[in-house]
Amino acid sequence: MLTKVRHANPRNSSLEMKVIEIFAASLLAHGKDRNQMRQIAQISKILGQSLGLGLNYCDELEQAARIYDVGNVMICQEVYQKDEKLSSDEFRAIKYHTFLGRDLLKEQELPITDLAAIISEEHHEWWDGGGYPVQKKGHEIDIASRIVAVADTVGALFRERPGRNAWKYEKILEYIKTRRGIQFDPDVVDVFLINEEAIHKVLLVDMDEAPSDWYA
Repeated sequence: MLTKVRHANPRNSSLEMKVIEIFAASLLAHGKDRNQMRQIAQISKILGQSLGLGLNYCDELEQAARIYDVGNVMICQEVYQKDEKLSSDEFRAIKYHTFLGRDLLKEQELPITDLAAIISEEHHEWWDGGGYPVQKKGHEIDIASRIVAVADTVGALFRERPGRNAWKYEKILEYIKTRRGIQFDPDVVDVFLINEEAIHKVLLVDMDEAPSDWYA
């Protein structure tokens, strides 16, 4: 099991990136799709920039969006790979990954992992309060989490999953529109639609063509 991977130090960008790579490698070893991790991170950065967030913040958001789902490594893989409907106990276990990831990331005491910890806890919260784990709503949810919620959904729907085929991009666009103001922050959906062509290109890029500094 992953534990704290550093000791408290003043900010050290090189060390920070090494910690991020450890978490990213753990997600990959657990079966997370390399391309999907890149796509979610890059889409998050595009959305953040389009919302007018600072450049440094968007760079940190991009890295945090690679590792926010690390709580999944502590959930049995077989649960995620099931074709049939999850039992109530299995769904409860999956929901708990938000807290597991939050605690693990927060323990690192680094700016990017602190941001990733917030996203880990909140990325399944809904704008209207209908999400989990604690039914936050609207601006109670951090902007980073509201951004990654859209990017995560797009990245997931674009690829095949147990019991579901990959969706065409046009279908994803329509779905995101229908979830505006329900699941997703209306402002984030609006900038997603403004940037739909750029985001489609991100989804179509293969890892062989992605920047070489993305993964060690």
